[in-house]
Order: sequence, then structure tokens, then C-alpha cells
Amino acid sequence: MEIDRKLAEWFPFPLDDFQISAMNSIEDGSSVIVCAPTGSGKTAVAEFAVRRVLEEGRRCFYTTPLKALSNQKFHDFREQFGENVVGLLTGDVSVNRSAPVVVMTTEVYRNMLYGTSLGEVERNLYGVQAVVLDECHYMNDPERGTVWEESIIYSPEEVQLIALSATVANADDLRAWFEHTHGDTDLVISYHRPVPLRHYYFRGQRSDLLFGKDGKLQERWKKVAMPTARKGFRKRPKAESEELARPEDVVVELDREDMLPAIYFVFSRKGCESSMERCRGKLIENKELRDEREAQIDAILKDSPSLAQNSHLPALYEGLAVHHAGLLPAWKSVVERLFQKGLIQVVFATETLAAGINMPARTTVISCISKYTGDGHRLLTASEFLQMSGRAGRRGMDKQGYVMTIHHPKETVTAVAKLARSEADPLDSNFRPGYGMVLNLLHRHSLESCRQLVEQSFGKFLAEHRGGGQGVRQAQDLLKELSQPLCPGEPGDLTEYRKANEREDSLRRQVQGLSRAPRHDSVRYEILRLKADRERIHRRILDSPCNNCPKMAPCAEQHHRRRDLEQWLKRTGSASTDTPYWGQFLSLCEVLHRLGYLEEYRTTYKGEAAAAIRASNTILLCEVIFDGLLERLTVPEIAAVLTCLVNEDMRALEQLRLRPTRAVAEVLGDCKTIAAELERLQRRHRVDVPTQVISAYAPLAYQWADGCTWDELLEASKLESGDLIRALRRTLDISRQLSFVPGIPAGLSEKARQIEPLLLREELRDSLSAMDA
Repeated sequence: MEIDRKLAEWFPFPLDDFQISAMNSIEDGSSVIVCAPTGSGKTAVAEFAVRRVLEEGRRCFYTTPLKALSNQKFHDFREQFGENVVGLLTGDVSVNRSAPVVVMTTEVYRNMLYGTSLGEVERNLYGVQAVVLDECHYMNDPERGTVWEESIIYSPEEVQLIALSATVANADDLRAWFEHTHGDTDLVISYHRPVPLRHYYFRGQRSDLLFGKDGKLQERWKKVAMPTARKGFRKRPKAESEELARPEDVVVELDREDMLPAIYFVFSRKGCESSMERCRGKLIENKELRDEREAQIDAILKDSPSLAQNSHLPALYEGLAVHHAGLLPAWKSVVERLFQKGLIQVVFATETLAAGINMPARTTVISCISKYTGDGHRLLTASEFLQMSGRAGRRGMDKQGYVMTIHHPKETVTAVAKLARSEADPLDSNFRPGYGMVLNLLHRHSLESCRQLVEQSFGKFLAEHRGGGQGVRQAQDLLKELSQPLCPGEPGDLTEYRKANEREDSLRRQVQGLSRAPRHDSVRYEILRLKADRERIHRRILDSPCNNCPKMAPCAEQHHRRRDLEQWLKRTGSASTDTPYWGQFLSLCEVLHRLGYLEEYRTTYKGEAAAAIRASNTILLCEVIFDGLLERLTVPEIAAVLTCLVNEDMRALEQLRLRPTRAVAEVLGDCKTIAAELERLQRRHRVDVPTQVISAYAPLAYQWADGCTWDELLEASKLESGDLIRALRRTLDISRQLSFVPGIPAGLSEKARQIEPLLLREELRDSLSAMDA
């Protein structure tokens, strides 16, 4: 058979059953969804699709969620198929875009389907037979998940889709939606990991297996005391904080037990850096490995001398590194290359690495099972835990992978065990109409056609089919289970109990603050009143069934899981087939009509310009442009204002004391007035789109465009290099767009072209080159 010839010729190693099954589906011409654990070999399926397309003289697009992943796949494919065969498109980088195989971010593919500014869809997808959607489980991302849904909905039916995903709970729903939206689709699922994982739990100064031979939690961990409530007004004892494991103890044990290299996940940048410093001088290495690492680092420094000033260099020579978004991209690239070569023993990383480029390790260490989000601390989801633990075990190198979770006094070992045993979360719909979607669809389609497209979303499908689908039914069953109280006696209200504790702490701080004030009668009276309130609340705490309850920690975990499930079910809309998407689309249309971007549901010249721009704050940016506010500024001043319009707020900017020039300050004031008017108009039409102007960026971008050095900029801003690079890169990207987008005033387009040489120098140029290398 032809398929047998291809497999024998293209893959000189044994293939797993799920790989062969997926390849047969591709050979038959069906679209296919492949769900398998991280590191199980899904890439081989994609490579088969690419080779098949090349053999037939057609074209293939390979999409990834991250620029770093696209760059890595671009270089891997060039080595496999040849430099002239593979191209790259990541928004700001274009290499051989007409090649038979083009690697790109999913956003670029979606924009191609929109068809504006990049050319007609028919031309962009000319000759394309297959599109690989790598990391398709990104549909669950609240911010970017809509891009995957749009890409699937808008893809021409004749294009074969190959979706590669980590395991998800409702893969059957995903396949059914693909088939409903795009045509015949096969589903291939594998739960087998080529390298099995073994879970450990680290407490004190040593670790042990989390589960026994019978698969149950080990007896010794069942005896670990659960966190208890505070008694009276006593401060938390020091012994509790001392239970936190020291990262150096963890690393020493990993080294002693031959469990390196490891990725050590810490949920803060400072935590990563502190952990790395504490582990210096703790590793015992053989001379051959150390010499090879030194030789590689020396060669890198010879090519990039500026990296010799990096403060992490001494630790790197010892085989230790950190990896987070605040680092210079050039330095992150060095860490990634050395780790992939096996020359770094431990990388302390934030969770972004879990969904990042290919950096498998023998062991992953998870420092805690909760993290801080904008809504406070919460437990990791099952998918987040699986994504991190899935980095352990290198296929072809390790017979066993290890996952070590660190004890935390505020977390229970039973919660760790549940996460380690949990299946992946179900895929949710994060479809979200935005201004770009509305303008691009109405530029090419009638209003009725737009409605038909919008109502093909995954969320609408789940709502209409079988009461919300497989994932919803599972969630409803779990919600019933989580609604059963765990209280050993009289049921308590944990939410009220926690609020009372927080109120008591607030009153205590107020009393302490007033105690330092001059002792006037009014002050003494206020202190007495606050103490009386505190005493009353304290009695409520003591009387609560939750006080000192041994089930408080698992009850809190149950509460968070129940709240998350309730929110998920509410978003999914299982109780009704109605979804908000078309209403949101029409509300956006109303705002765009009022501002002159649409006229009778067709794009105006302003609408065509806005449709062609890919940025956050698109409408605010266009309002500023068409009001002529930028044309009276110098080129560095335009760069300063653009940076404030296309970037997100950061907590670190609160400490910035620099001020923009007078001209920039005046324009930013006008921008904020426009933003406020836009916000009011959006509220009237129930549209929730951010309209922020982050003025703190202005002096940084202005100084850099005006010629200051990188060291001067870092010193003035106190920001991390990676954050600055990211902000300036967005400015660079929008300035490039404004230089060619139709409808932009000619004078502004000319000035936008002059921004690039002012920004693209020294570290910014080197860092962008490193990201694209």
C-alpha cells in the first residue's frame, strides 16, 4: 500500500498506534484532531502531513500559538526539508512567504483569512492543501482562544485541518464541532506516555513517592497536618513559615538521586531569581560536562559580547539559569539552546515555559499548587498541572520522568494528589467578537453571512447540542459532587468566616495605625470603638463551625473548584441555546456606525483603515490618528504616544517618576479625553473593550527614540529588559503598519517610516534578531 511505503520511507523508527491512525486519516484526505499527552510524538503526525503535501506539489501552513515556537519550528523544518522549502510569518518577520511550507503564528493565519491588508484570501491560500493547528488546546485561553475558533470557522472547506492538542476532557465535542463547521473530521486519542511519570512529594529536607504501589496516597503523607485556623489574636507561629522547603535542598536531592536536568516552576520572577542564587555552589558535576558548557558559553559570548555583562552569567557557568518574560530575549535564547543540549542542570522558570518551546527535562519541580491571578490566589487547574508535569521525561533519553511537588503549609497533600490524578479540563469556548472581527467580516460579507459565521462558534455548538455537550455533562456531575458539605458537624459558611478574619485583620491594622497618632480624646474614642468591633467579630470567628475545623483546607479547595465550575457552566450556557455572540457583534456595529467606521453595515474609508490594523486599542488609536493629533509631533514624540496606546499597564510603571515632553503630555491629555468619550459610548451600547492610555510609557519611548543608551533607559525606568523590549517591539510593529495601511494621512505614514531606524538599534535590534534566529 502507498501509505506503508510512505511510513517506511519517511520514518526510520517505530511509530505508535495513534500516530499511524492519524496518518491514515490524513492520507484519506480527512481533517483530523490528535489529542495526546505532551511529549508523546504528535509532531510526527504533522511531519507526515507536510511530507505528503510536498510530495503532491502543494502547499502547507503550520501554525503555532507563540512566535518562539514558530521560530523553533521554522529552523527545525529548514533542516529537514531545505531552506528554500520553508518560510516564516510572525507578524513582524517575513521570510520566503511564498514557500511550499510556511510556519506562522495562529493570529497571522486568522488575519490571512480576514483577507485585508495581506491581500485576498484566494491569493493568500493559493495552493494550500493542509493547515496544521499546533497546540489547539489554546482554544481554552481566555484572551486568545477566540483566534483558534475564528481560524477554524473561516478556513475554506477544501483545506485539510490537522489539529494537535494536549488531552482534553471533551475531545468528542471538539470533533463534532469540527465536523459541523468544516466537514469530515476524524478523532485520534492517546493517553499513553512513552516515558511514564512518577510523582514525588518533598517536605522538610527530603522527598518520597506520593503514591504507593497500590496507586493510593502513601500513609506517611496522610499524616501530614492540615493547615488550621488562627486561634485568638496570636500571630502565626514561625515554625509554620519554616516548613517551606528550601530550593537548594530540593536541587541537592535531585542531583544526588540522578534526577537532573530539571525545570523548577516558580510563580514569580523574583522567586525564580532568588531560587537560582540560593542554589549556586550546590551541584556536583563531572569535569566533562562543565568543560563542554564553558566552551559553549565562551563561543556564544564571542559572537554576542554584550551578553557578558548579564548578571546571571556566573550562575550559567554553574549549570543554573532562570527563564521568564522579564529577561532579554537574546539571553532567553541562550538558556533555551544550552538546556536543549543538556548543558544546564536546573532552569527556574515561571509557568509560561510550560506552554512554550520544546524544552523537555528529566524532572519537573512544582513549587506550589496555587498561584496569584488578578482575582487573588487560586489552585492550579488540572490542565495547568498536566502542562507543567508533562515537561518531564525525555523521549528516547529517559526511561522514567519525575514530577516533584513541594510541600506548602497552606496547601494539603490531598489536593496535590487530586491534581496528579486529575484528567484534563474540558475545552471551553472563548469566542469573543471584537472591532477587528466586525470590520473585517463586513468588509467582505453581508450582515446575514456574518451572522451565519458568528453562530458557528464552539460555544453556540455546545449550547445547541446535547445540553451543552460531553464536557458540560461531566461538569454538572462534578458540581453535584462538590456541593456535598465536608463539615464533620454543623455546616459552616467558609466565605463568611474568611470575610470575618479579613475584617478582623483590617481592624487590627487600623488600631495599630491610630496608636501611633497623638492621643487626643477623639483618637482614644476611635481606638476603643475599633477594639470593640474587633472583639465582636472575634467572637463570631470563635463561634463559627469553621474555626479550627480539620476540613477547612479541603473545604476551601472544594469551594474554589465549585465556583470555577459554576462560572464555566454559566459561560457555556448549558441551560439555553442562546449565546451572546451575535448580540455583541451588533453592539460593536452600533459603536462603529456612530464613529463613522460603518455605513449601512459596510466599511467606510475609516473602517478599511481600522480593519487593516492589528493592535490592541484599534479604535482608540484610529480616533487619535484621524483627529490629526499625531501629525504635529516630531518622530520621537509620535513613537512616545504610540507606545502609550498599544501597550498594557504594568505594576512596575507605578514607581516611574519620569515625565514626558510638554507636546507629548498635551497630546496624551487629548488621547485620554477621546478614550473617555469612547468609553461612555461603549457603555451606552453595552460594549466592554478596554480604552486605556498608559502615559508612563511616553518618556521611556521618547528617550530611546531620541538616542539614549540602553543602560541609561534601564536605569531611568527600573524595568526589566524583557518588559522594555516587549513594549518597544509593539511600538515598532504599529509604526510599520501605519507606514502602509491604506487611508492613513500621508504625512503620518512618512513619519511612521522614520520611527523604525530610531528604535531598531543596539539591544532592541540584537534581541529581535535573537528571537528570530
